[in-house]
Amino acid sequence: MLIDTHTHLNDKAFDADRADVLARVFAAGVEKVVEIACQPGEWQQGEELCARYPGKIACAFGAHPEYTRTLPSDVFARLESFMAKPCAAALGEVGIDYWWDIGSRQEQLALLDAQLPLCARFGKPAVFHARNGKTPAQDAYADLLTALKEWNYSPARKFRGVLHCFSGGWKDAKAGLDMGLLLGVNGTFTYKKNEELRETIKKAGPDRIILETDCPYLPPQGARGQRNDPAFIPEIAAMVAGHLGLSNGQVADRTTANAFDLFGTF
Repeated sequence: MLIDTHTHLNDKAFDADRADVLARVFAAGVEKVVEIACQPGEWQQGEELCARYPGKIACAFGAHPEYTRTLPSDVFARLESFMAKPCAAALGEVGIDYWWDIGSRQEQLALLDAQLPLCARFGKPAVFHARNGKTPAQDAYADLLTALKEWNYSPARKFRGVLHCFSGGWKDAKAGLDMGLLLGVNGTFTYKKNEELRETIKKAGPDRIILETDCPYLPPQGARGQRNDPAFIPEIAAMVAGHLGLSNGQVADRTTANAFDLFGTF
């Protein structure tokens, strides 16, 4: 079994053929999907997608840092109601993004801090977004991981969260792993210039990673420029297996076990 742990299937890129895409995904051996509903306008859509595919799709609900300055005043009360729903697998994606001018460090950290208590309240992990800025001083990983040192959440399961679409160095990876976080590996692992990332994932090992697409974004190297979707998960898994010296089946088994240890079964 393979799991895509990070999708945006409610994106308008799938409006014309969403059902056909999912039929092809499940036929390709990707048996479960975690949809990410990371702004208020997507929360109801995420719940409805889960209802159409029971046992196949679960959802993370949260407020992405992109929306730091545009969220409605009732956002946290509404988010709490969605985190209480049976389809809720995680809080997310939440975090820090310095690439875009979306909010100051203080504003983004305040948004993150306001959401993290929901993990403990509902016994759910978190899906973290971190994107560094254009200068070395804009270190999103450092600020996120520093903030998480004060994160008071000890889950019943093995892992507390995931650094989604991991793009940092080994120092960032090690700090996250030491906090009980997994690393999310997607199509960027296959990009020609990402040798440092591949070596970081090799150091982390198969027991500390999960697979994702972040679709419709970031397709693997062979599909650059195309719309991404969860059917590419087997290709990503094969690239990871080749680099780690494992079989495709071993990578599938380990990353699926890690996903269940993070999100629980669904």
